[in-house]
Amino acid sequence: MQWIECRVHTTHAAHELIAQLFITHGANGTVLEDSRGKDFTPEPWTDIIGKPKTEHLPTDGVVVKAYFPDDGTLEATLSAVKKDLVQLEATTNQPVAQTEILLTTVHEEDWAEAWKAYYKPVQVSETMSIVPTWESYEKRREDEHVITMDPGMAFGTGTHETTLLCLQALEHIVNDGDTVIDVGTGSGILSIAAAKLGAKAVHAVDLDPLAVQVAKENSEANNVSERITIEQRDLLSESSNEQKADIVVANLLAHLVIALAPDIHRHLKVDGKLVVSGIIKQKEQEVIDVLKQETFKLMTC
Repeated sequence: MQWIECRVHTTHAAHELIAQLFITHGANGTVLEDSRGKDFTPEPWTDIIGKPKTEHLPTDGVVVKAYFPDDGTLEATLSAVKKDLVQLEATTNQPVAQTEILLTTVHEEDWAEAWKAYYKPVQVSETMSIVPTWESYEKRREDEHVITMDPGMAFGTGTHETTLLCLQALEHIVNDGDTVIDVGTGSGILSIAAAKLGAKAVHAVDLDPLAVQVAKENSEANNVSERITIEQRDLLSESSNEQKADIVVANLLAHLVIALAPDIHRHLKVDGKLVVSGIIKQKEQEVIDVLKQETFKLMTC
């Protein structure tokens, strides 16, 4: 299969807005290449182990790359994106209306392998690390939970901030014997973490058949597949699992969290906990308001 890479060079102030715009218009994935990464050296206390290559980074600003299937619909999609860029400039005063979008054809097999050069072990916390299957790694302490991952084409390497936040939240709230539902499991990383943290049963759902396959492979590689059930389903509404869980985790976009909100209580115990992430700052209050309407209370870990 071939993909079309849409490449935009923009400012630090506008890059998240443009990336979100691409996702809204159906991009299967985005990559951010930030010029500030050239001078970045991780401190000993951060969650980064090792330093990735930086030769590909721009000298200024941020390069946003979005990937669309080469299925004949791109022309209409880009037309809609350009119209929204004009509207975005009008509402945010960011100079994006005349942004140039460069197109490149990418073969799936090239894309699937090239990113591995930039995926290094990630220290989530003092007691949890994520390690690519092709990297060697030695435990820093005896009680460390090491999650080995090969996300393939599925979302969830553990390096994204929203994934890290979910992992850190799960560390605080998962108790031995808990049941967990992972909505939009992607690579299965949150389900695997929950199982390693003591959950007795995890039910993971994702609409993408490729993600389901990858999640199953990763759960087997981490020796937790007997506690994780993975289904190709449309979020919670079509799930065959009617058992109420102690924890529901959903690392999704804001509009998906909002759509899920009315249905979550049907799958969550009365004293259960909901973990949501993947929400941009501009959507934070909207998500909070919707969850409060559904009688959820905010908590801090």
